[in-house]
Amino acid sequence: MSERERENLKAKEQKYNPGGALNSAEAQARTGAPSSGCLINIGSFVIIIVIILLVRACSN
Repeated sequence: MSERERENLKAKEQKYNPGGALNSAEAQARTGAPSSGCLINIGSFVIIIVIILLVRACSN
């Protein structure tokens, strides 16, 4: 499967399941899977930090 086909499938999944983007970003960040660009890696990192901060804020 080419990178272009993979991106098209991700876009289609996000249309039907908006939470899919978060799951995909988290999975890539946890597994260290390379993605197509640095911006996506930074976005994944920021999303995980925000989730951690939300959990900490809600637990206090």
